[in-house]
Amino acid sequence: MNDTAAIIVAGGKGLRYGGRVRKQYLLLKNRPLLWWSLAAFEKSPSIASITVVVPSDDIERLLHQSRAWRFKKLTAIVAGGATRADSVRQGLLHLTETARYVAVHDAVRPLITPGTIESVIHAARKTKAALAACPSKDTIKIANARGLVQSSPSRERVWLAQTPQIFERKLLERAHQQGKRAKVTDDAQLVERLGVRVKLVESSPENLKVTVPIDFVLARHILEERA
Repeated sequence: MNDTAAIIVAGGKGLRYGGRVRKQYLLLKNRPLLWWSLAAFEKSPSIASITVVVPSDDIERLLHQSRAWRFKKLTAIVAGGATRADSVRQGLLHLTETARYVAVHDAVRPLITPGTIESVIHAARKTKAALAACPSKDTIKIANARGLVQSSPSRERVWLAQTPQIFERKLLERAHQQGKRAKVTDDAQLVERLGVRVKLVESSPENLKVTVPIDFVLARHILEERA
């Protein structure tokens, strides 16, 4: 069933990474990071359409560039907002009417695979809300404002949230409508505020987010190993 619309969020400025090129356009094996995310969703059978959210001054550039990529499922390239949540809300306005589920993915997670996407969609169809996540291999410390340890939660219960995060469309739209002023770092937090439990779907640590230069080096090495 191709019942899911994807929103790929590429609206960030890439400030933490440094450099003059926004990180979503850095070339990884001669392709922008964004291309790799698009390619995975293009290959996923359940994905019916893809909307990409970018900074407003990147729209013309990406419209021109994407013509050469020939992704059949890419239906819209739209301007993002001031925050990640604002960008997702902009993406929601441009979805096809037939989409029952929405997959939200960070453009700078270029190593996502169609298999993982399908696994999270399968879980979301059962529970209305699911996300890719990786069990923590490190011991976690909860600190106070002074950097002193307050607690050490059991590692077996700690997961690192990734994307895609996939939700029933009506649920995600309601979560964004009611959480416009909430300070959150992912869509699952908005859904959790409605009292909905989000299903964790185990994903590979390879589904990393390119945030700092070492992440880019690791991503390139993983792609070379896959090849």
